[in-house]
Formats: sequence, C-alpha cells, structure tokens
Amino acid sequence: MSASTITPTNGAVPAELLRAAQGKPAAPTQRVPMGIRVITGPGTTPAGRTNAASAPAARPPRTLDQLLSLAQGSDNARTRQLAEKITGLVDELTGRLEAELAAVARELAAKEAKLAAELAAVRQKMGTGSVGTAQRAAIRQWAQANGYEVAERGRIPRNVLQAWATATGSEVTR
Repeated sequence: MSASTITPTNGAVPAELLRAAQGKPAAPTQRVPMGIRVITGPGTTPAGRTNAASAPAARPPRTLDQLLSLAQGSDNARTRQLAEKITGLVDELTGRLEAELAAVARELAAKEAKLAAELAAVRQKMGTGSVGTAQRAAIRQWAQANGYEVAERGRIPRNVLQAWATATGSEVTR
C-alpha cells in the first residue's frame, strides 16, 4: 500500500495511517518544529536525564516573618537594610489594605441601610408588618360582623376589601 492511495479520514495524517498499516509504532506525540533545536542551558541536564548534583536542595518553606527575622539578624549590612525596607513596605501595605477594607465596610453598611429602608417601604406598601397586620385584623373583624366569609389567615378577597374601604372611608394599604 502506498501513501498516495491512502485518503485521510477524520483529520488523520497520511503518514500516520501508513505507519499504522505497516505495523510501525506511532510517531512521538511531542514534535519539535523544523529548524528549532532543543538545547539545554548551563547547569541543566538534557531531557530524560536526571542529575542529583544539579537538583536544588529541598528547603522547608519559610514565612515572610521568618525571612525578615533571619535577615534582621544577618551579619551583612545590606541584608539588614533590605529587611528594614521590606518591613516598612509590609507595614505600609498592611495599613493601606486595612484602610481599604474599612472603606468597603462603611460602603457596605451604607448600602445595607439603604436596602433596609427600601425593604421597609415595600413592606409598608404591601401591607406586611405590624401596621398591615393590624389593618387586616380590623378588616377581617368588620367582614365577619357584616356577613362576609373571611378565613382567619391568608388573602382577603378583593370584594371584601372594597366593601370595607367604602364602608369606612379608608384606604387599603397593600
């Protein structure tokens, strides 16, 4: 079978189909574009090889406070100077972040108060809350006294509300 008689199907490459038909292993999945060579730099090992001498020694992770403490106790003046500078920067950053968080907290508190006021207004308009409850209780009492059938709980029928509003001359808050 020649490569010219194989037609690619489902995006297959003719060379891969030919290799598969001949029973040869598939080409490596990681390809290097033409003209590019893989070169290792100084102090590194070629891919696939391991060198225990070139691997960095494993160090336990250190926190910023631990590093600054070590640097402040250093014999090297430049290291101590950098530790002082970094400590100052960390303090400044902490202060700025705390100020930002306080501003955000104030903003959220203001928004919460505004939303609470809006919710109270909506509840007042809908007739929920203590005033609405008292008014609904009065409407139910009036309806039962005037021969209307009204449940103890739930929605009061519109005709009962209109009759109550007409009879008492008041407005129903809903």
